[in-house]
Amino acid sequence: MNTSRFSNPLRIALGIFLSALSGWMLLLAFPPYGIWWLAWIGVVPVLLAQYRLLPANWSSLAQVTFAAVWLGPFLARLFGSGYGPFFQYLGIWIAILNFFLAKDRKFHDLTGYRWFIFHGMINWVGFEMIRASFIPIIATSAFIGYTQAPQPWIIQPVSIFSVYGLNLVIVLVNYALAQGTMALLDRKWVAQDVIPVEAGSTRRWIAGACIVLAAWIGLSLAILNSMPDMPSVRVASVRPNFPLPAHQDEVNTSQVRYDAFAEQAREAAAEGAQVIYSPEMMFNFDPQMEYTEEFRTLAKETGAYLFITYTVGIEGQPWRNESIMLSPEGEFSQVYGKNHTWLIGEPDTPSAGVFPVYETPIGRLAGMICHDANYTDIARKLAANGAQIIAAPYREFGGFGEQAWTNALFRAVENRTAVVISGVATVSGIFNPDGSIVALDTDIKGSRVTLVGDVALGPDHAPYTYLGDILGWVSLAGYLFFMFYPSVVEKRLKKQM
Repeated sequence: MNTSRFSNPLRIALGIFLSALSGWMLLLAFPPYGIWWLAWIGVVPVLLAQYRLLPANWSSLAQVTFAAVWLGPFLARLFGSGYGPFFQYLGIWIAILNFFLAKDRKFHDLTGYRWFIFHGMINWVGFEMIRASFIPIIATSAFIGYTQAPQPWIIQPVSIFSVYGLNLVIVLVNYALAQGTMALLDRKWVAQDVIPVEAGSTRRWIAGACIVLAAWIGLSLAILNSMPDMPSVRVASVRPNFPLPAHQDEVNTSQVRYDAFAEQAREAAAEGAQVIYSPEMMFNFDPQMEYTEEFRTLAKETGAYLFITYTVGIEGQPWRNESIMLSPEGEFSQVYGKNHTWLIGEPDTPSAGVFPVYETPIGRLAGMICHDANYTDIARKLAANGAQIIAAPYREFGGFGEQAWTNALFRAVENRTAVVISGVATVSGIFNPDGSIVALDTDIKGSRVTLVGDVALGPDHAPYTYLGDILGWVSLAGYLFFMFYPSVVEKRLKKQM
């Protein structure tokens, strides 16, 4: 069948529909919807639209539609109204930019689709590395691998290959399925502006993708089944439903906040909690300077280790966004200062750059703060220092709580450490080192929650803790290569003509 029977308007309409379908599928793959398996096939329709349905001179419209339908609503819900229209509609800005920059169709037509799958993998994950490293407000949010967070049976190899490795596998499967479908369509459906894919190469790529996927799942199951039995610790995530940071909250005073925390700490202790975590910016004073005896009395009363988060913004002194652990014996630990504050509206904290791990009779405890968990490096440094349970307090906003738990869960699996996420209003979670969910509560409207559960201590260090994001950096290098290589190909072909 020849596509010349179809008018360009019809081809464009069908292409836009398929591109939008991909956007909807990927949107549904992420929380709060959580239809995780859609991530493995969700990119296929937009690729068919871009490389088969849409006329060549309209092909970039596929990625524009896809980005607008997926990232537009995703980022608007993620950031809410607090960050203004720019971030709400960042997905649409990305889509428009892509319309003017996209030259993928021409490159693959010129090269006979030899690079189609490899180029797709490298460009997708390379761009993820760019935004995780250089677009700080987003960091790793919306990584396609995060869709798999509720499935511990498939995510274990990230403890070796990182989340970038999982991203590469998911994109590989999508592009292999797309090329296979394109090869089938080329047998009966050929337009004048379509370059057919080579059947033999397609079969090899599909076979390779199947082998990689099978190996990944096999390795994941092997790691999951070989996880050592470790002692468990009962922990509690305290969520007071105070959305504003303490230093901006004119309603909930320091006394109100202390009383709320104390009440929830006693609730947690009544359920046997041995470690109690507060959310980011819970207090606007240093607990070693104010309410010190009250906190010590509370720690002794509950018999629990208290992770206390606070900000200090005294005029003439550096801003501090910190957490500190208080033992049942009344001893304060070394402070931890938030590291990732660059360009998110927060001054640097002078205590940042140190990654303390606290030795206790129940295990080695550590903490990071909010945006630190949206990056891969802080949890890795804490794990390298021996952490077995890592706190992840958040001051979330908009719909960030719905997504933030997936980021924190992957930090657990990458480093084989338990992670406890405690939000101010919308998210609480307790995750085992294998990524299994001990307890999770999200509520975009906000609610008071004291979440208690038994979490396993992290075993020995994961390979990822030392290998880091190698695959991400390799993908970034490939991304930069493909920025220039298509022009080289085009020049060579012009010389041959």
